[in-house]
Amino acid sequence: MAGVGSLPERSEVRGRSFSPWIDRSSLILFAAGAVIAAPEIASFLEQWLGGTAIIATVCGLVILVPILATSLGKLVVRTQL
Repeated sequence: MAGVGSLPERSEVRGRSFSPWIDRSSLILFAAGAVIAAPEIASFLEQWLGGTAIIATVCGLVILVPILATSLGKLVVRTQL
């Protein structure tokens, strides 16, 4: 992994606490939470969306999970430096 560069939207300055594992672990954490919460969210939305509630839930979570994971990763790195 010698040729690995910095992650997108990250500065080149790396502190001792910088690690891409922060982003990876937050993504895994949010993805696991999304899998657990998806049936509840879909059943809540079913009263308005009917049969398409599960599709809307999956699409929403596919968009929301990476955004939240990236935001959390940036927040953790900024507060540690």
